[in-house]
Amino acid sequence: MKILVIGAIIIGASVFSLLPILSAYFFQPTLKDSIKFNIYFLPLSFLGNIVLAWGFIQGSKIYGNTVMLGGIQTGVNAALITILSILVLQQKISVYSIIGISLIAIGSIFLNK
Repeated sequence: MKILVIGAIIIGASVFSLLPILSAYFFQPTLKDSIKFNIYFLPLSFLGNIVLAWGFIQGSKIYGNTVMLGGIQTGVNAALITILSILVLQQKISVYSIIGISLIAIGSIFLNK
């Protein structure tokens, strides 16, 4: 069950990491396109939110530490958005991004202890 909870947090965080990349790649930064994007991807957002909420609800029962689960979600978001930005949007990664992701990973480890 513990693996399912962590998996749900990772999958939910992955969905929410993917959404801004898809938005930047396929749509222009206008209000009209923002509305269209949110309508098109509402089912994906809804499913991601359900999985993430289930992971947090079950995780709080099993681990008793929602801060650790939030740290995992934040770390997955930061890492995936950075990786997808490099691969999909051809953006350059800065040293500060690498340092920030490393600090988030270290913080998640400390929260788990």
